[in-house]
Amino acid sequence: MNKYLQIWVPFLVIVLSFVLYSEFSSVERVTLDPVYGDRQTSQPLRKPQVARQPARQPARQVAPKVASRLALGQRYSSLEQLVVDQRTAGFVRVGYFGKHWPATVTEIATDQDEIKFVRQGGTPHHYTKFNGYQMKMVRLMAGKQETIVVFRGTLKKR
Repeated sequence: MNKYLQIWVPFLVIVLSFVLYSEFSSVERVTLDPVYGDRQTSQPLRKPQVARQPARQPARQVAPKVASRLALGQRYSSLEQLVVDQRTAGFVRVGYFGKHWPATVTEIATDQDEIKFVRQGGTPHHYTKFNGYQMKMVRLMAGKQETIVVFRGTLKKR
């Protein structure tokens, strides 16, 4: 019997201490008042507060989105001008044929993952191994001279 008392008495003292501490510790009971939306305590009711206006945030500066002007009949004075225009549209140059400027856009072809086209002289070209990229071929004419520029999208899909 003495053996059981040595084990159970300290255990019961610890449990009783914990229960008393939990019951009488300084805990403030809070309830929500659905009318005022304020916390209510043992203090008297407060008058409802007028809703405060949120602080005005300064307007954020957003860079204007520049749209590509690429279209049939559009005239470009240089390769750099066309490349900059397509960079704003989300494309990078991967190849070109011809250096005849200024030139006017006569054909625009797009495809996914690859692009095929035939040059003015009849030479076929096939750009492959661009899996996940949007491809674009732009054919321009300066008189009877052809310039072709090939682009791929900057963002890979998939």
